[in-house]
Amino acid sequence: MKVADRSARSRVLVLGVGNVLYRDEGVGIAAAARLAARELPGVEVLDGGTLGLALLCEVEGRDDLLLLDAVAGSGKPPGSVIVLGPEDVEKGLRVCMSAHQLGVSELLATAALTGKAPERVAAVAMVPASLDLGLGLSAVADAALGSMVERAVDVLEGWGVATSA
Repeated sequence: MKVADRSARSRVLVLGVGNVLYRDEGVGIAAAARLAARELPGVEVLDGGTLGLALLCEVEGRDDLLLLDAVAGSGKPPGSVIVLGPEDVEKGLRVCMSAHQLGVSELLATAALTGKAPERVAAVAMVPASLDLGLGLSAVADAALGSMVERAVDVLEGWGVATSA
């Protein structure tokens, strides 16, 4: 078995999280796939699914972490795209869909305990229209997905990432 060289990995990680089995809870995964297709230099895009603390090795030691996710409880209408700063991400605004799933706040807290938390953390999230059991995004989430990706690009550009040729 070959062990990956972690020193050669990108300093910027975009992590799509969520559960694709619950319709719009998978919006972070869908946004990550669209962003990955852009092949941004110096940016690694991963599908984190519902892996929770299993993502620790991916998060540790990164300079920047951008999370893509669904978020409930914002008071905004479904399909709204929200950019969350580090304070909001740490508050654990993540929708947990099952008892075994640990949220992003726990992942970041554990990375901080090891002294290897990313220096900058932000999230781009969408208010879900449907969290029903089923595959595929709702029409509302699908229509807003492009806006979510563009907001993610805006965050990356703010961090100095070159996003255009």
